[in-house]
This record gives sequence, C-alpha cells and structure tokens, in this order.
Amino acid sequence: MPRRSLRRCLAPLALVLAWSVVGCRSEAARDVYYVRLVSVDANDGPALPEERVHAIVRRSLDHAITFDPAERDQRSGAGSGTILAATFEYRELPRGHAEGRDLLVRLALEMPRELVEALGPEGLDATVLLEREAGDVALDDDLQLAADRLARILQARTDLARGRPGQLAALLDDDDAELVATGLNWLRDHPEGPEAGEQLERTLALLDAPDPDLRLLAIEALGAIGGPEQVAALLERIDLHDGDQVARAYDALARLGGPEARRFLEFAAANEDEPSRQAAAERALQRLEGHSASLIEQVRGRGHR
Repeated sequence: MPRRSLRRCLAPLALVLAWSVVGCRSEAARDVYYVRLVSVDANDGPALPEERVHAIVRRSLDHAITFDPAERDQRSGAGSGTILAATFEYRELPRGHAEGRDLLVRLALEMPRELVEALGPEGLDATVLLEREAGDVALDDDLQLAADRLARILQARTDLARGRPGQLAALLDDDDAELVATGLNWLRDHPEGPEAGEQLERTLALLDAPDPDLRLLAIEALGAIGGPEQVAALLERIDLHDGDQVARAYDALARLGGPEARRFLEFAAANEDEPSRQAAAERALQRLEGHSASLIEQVRGRGHR
C-alpha cells in the first residue's frame, strides 16, 4: 500500500465547496460508471461493521460526477451502465503512547476499459493518510473524510484521462495538497499532453510550495515539461541541503538539458562529498550526454536525407 503523509485540517464546509474542482452533477450530461464495493478490509485493526463502510463509500460517490453506487443503477432498472468493482481498506497505524490517530485508507476501482491506456499503471487506485494529533473523533467520521478525499482524487484522475479541458490547471491551483499532487503526478507522467506546456509557470511556483512532497513532485514535473530555459529557475529554488531535492534536481537537470545544466552537473560530479550524491550527479551527467548525443544523431540523420 503506497504511503504519503499530507497533513491538514479541513472544515466540513471546505470539503463541500472543494467539489467544485470536478464540476457540478448533471445526470443528463455525465457518463456514469457504477461502482460495486466487493471487498472491505480493516487489516485486523479497529473496524466498523461492513454495512457502515458501504454506506460511507456510497456517500462519497454521491459527490462525484462520474461515479455512482451500483445499487443506484439497479434501482433505476436501466442496468446499462458500466459497473466497476472496488475495494476499500483501512488501517490504524500504531502511535505508541501519543494521542490522536494515524489512519491509512485506500480505495481502488477497476479501470474502465476505454481509459486503461490513458490512466497508466497508477490507474484508479489512491491512498490517503489522515493524521489527528488529539481529540476524540469517531472512526466512522475519519473514514468518511478519507473516503471523500479518495473519491475526489479518483474523479480528478478520471477527468484527466478523459481530457477534460482546464482540469490540469484547476488541480495545480487547488488548495488541497492531495489534488495538487494528483495534477503534478499526471503532468510528470504525461508531458506530451495537450495542456502540459501551459503549466510551466504553475509548476515553477510549486517549487516553493510549503509541502515538501509537493516540492519534490514539482521538480520531477518541471524536468518532464521544461527545457534549458528553466534550469536557472530550478537551481535558484532547490535546497542543496535536502538530499531528496538534490537527487530529483540532478535527474531534472539531465532532462532539461543545456550548457548551464551540464556545468552544474559536472561541478557536482567532481565536488560532491557524499558518495551517493556524487554517483547521482554522475548518472545524471551521463544521461544528459546521452540525450545530447541522441539529438545530434537525429539532426545528422535529417541532414543526410
């Protein structure tokens, strides 16, 4: 189960308003997938009755444009919608003697056949980690909050796979770090997408995001969509004392290319004191040189036609 810690407190009203990112429900206009929850797993920890978990997931799906509980399709008598199997699992992580709760929650949906290629290996499978420092909050309330977040993430991925105009920019501008991360992951993995080239300024701004995970994703995304013109901006923003940022920056520089990226990687490969970081700089320099050689060969090939 993938794990990412993204800490925030969301007011109930903010959760409701945030659904505007993925649009308004319109029964006539939307293409609906019906979701059937086939498995619930509490991983041998504190658990709710399975019927209650089903109700929580149904309520979250009610907020999504594209997804509805399979029970709704059955009640309508239409029986014509695509039904996707889903699994839901949750686990309360040990905290020792500290107060509060860390709850890891995952929702995975079967991928619609027509979106498999666009969604890629990540598919419709998402995990969130809720962290509560103190307070007596019922498990079902936390599960509802987590399920709502998960439904929003999966709705966003579905919109991106369908090529919904403006969706990528909306995610990168969102206040919810998990939705921003969804957008950055998509941008990194789909750099040739129709709206990818329009996101350079947003991606550069996210290099200064307060969330360290978002900064790392922004470095990766910039490497995917940028070019030599973005090298200076990247070097100005990375924290050279942060090993994770430096490793990703080396890889991004290899992809961005250009003389400035080469000079920086040559200096790092020759002067890094830490062996692992020196090796990372050397590998990035080799990739940059290989990429440059490949481009030169392509140009020569075109010249001899």
